[in-house]
Amino acid sequence: MDSGRSRGFTRSVEAPLDRAPAGTPATWTGLNCSVLFCDVAGFGDPSRDDDDRRVVREVTYAVLLAALEASGVPPSATYREDRGDGALVIVSPAVPTATLVDPLAGHLAVALRRHNHRASRAVRVQLRVALHVGPVTPDAEGLNGHVIIQTARLLEAPVLKAALADSGADLGFIVSPFVYDAFVAHLHGPIDPRAFERVSITVKETTTDAWMYVTGRSPVPAPAPAPASPHPDGPEGTTVFSGKVEVHGDMVLGNKIIHEH
Repeated sequence: MDSGRSRGFTRSVEAPLDRAPAGTPATWTGLNCSVLFCDVAGFGDPSRDDDDRRVVREVTYAVLLAALEASGVPPSATYREDRGDGALVIVSPAVPTATLVDPLAGHLAVALRRHNHRASRAVRVQLRVALHVGPVTPDAEGLNGHVIIQTARLLEAPVLKAALADSGADLGFIVSPFVYDAFVAHLHGPIDPRAFERVSITVKETTTDAWMYVTGRSPVPAPAPAPASPHPDGPEGTTVFSGKVEVHGDMVLGNKIIHEH
């Protein structure tokens, strides 16, 4: 990771939405940008130590930035903020939002599967990604816009978290109804719109519908069942002894119960 990322704060300095001098309007101010939020499920899990989290962050950024580039999204078309366990990425209105679903989700899924196939549990990366579209405005401290709040709510959807936890999947991708209706529903590439599941979410003051896509499922193994306790009377055709028992050759002295077929 670069020096900016290691300080816990990352910006794509070439981006038109990068912080501008006071009073200087940014190129994308007020325009409908694609808003991409992502974070790592279980990033703060106590089973991870600081070295594990450093590796997870490096892998997450490598996967995300490579997927954006492979999807034809240049750094100059993005603005990025580090969020510790993930990132906020604003993408120029000039980039088709559909690109941020297909092929982006496909590239993310492949890269995560490749990493997780060989990774130990401590550095495995399950990524949640949320996508919405709306106007954003930069200010002296970063960004402002209701769409950013809405996208963050999608990312925190309990149903999305549960889907990743239950399935062990590599990627959970959730989009707003607008993104689904305007872009996802019309996809004709490798990602089938029917693979998205309509869900209802309530997070804080937000209640809305969304569309969720989960891929790279690796079911979490169920705990092995405990050995069955022997029947108190024993299976049929056996002898159950009680009390003090002495065995002398083929002779048994003591109380016994014999079950017959």
